[in-house]
Amino acid sequence: MPSDWARIKLATRLQTMNKVLDRIVLDPPSDAAKGAIKIMVGAVAQGEPSVALTVLENSLEANPFWLRGYLLLATIYQYLQNAEQAMATMERGLAICASGLRLFQAQGWIDAVERINGPIVHNRIQKNAERLRRYERMFAQRLAMLQIRCGSFDEAIEQWSITDEEHCV
Repeated sequence: MPSDWARIKLATRLQTMNKVLDRIVLDPPSDAAKGAIKIMVGAVAQGEPSVALTVLENSLEANPFWLRGYLLLATIYQYLQNAEQAMATMERGLAICASGLRLFQAQGWIDAVERINGPIVHNRIQKNAERLRRYERMFAQRLAMLQIRCGSFDEAIEQWSITDEEHCV
């Protein structure tokens, strides 16, 4: 159980992360996600991180494509000093990003989209792909930093290499 100071710091960090993600990812949360975030922050502030974890895990089970949820969940695990769970959560988020990006790059998908000549459709697809790339970079960087803190230097170097390769492509 974290101290009062750590609990308040975590609640503040989660709120700040949520606000920053609103601005940099352009992925407004649904009403259900907003409710889950509110409950999560309240539970952390009240010193009940297990409730916050349960709310986020249930939300991710209901919507496994809620990338913000993976970042918030990994942050709580990290503050609770459960590095293995934090890394596993970030890896799941990375996997979701990768599968979404593969979908956007699939030849059948590209052919279907090319038949649609609407600029609105193309713009939405580009925004979704960029959103996935931004989340992917966040997950990869946080995962590598946590691996470094845990002494998994080879894994961190490999993660940074993958991130650099994908960034260059």
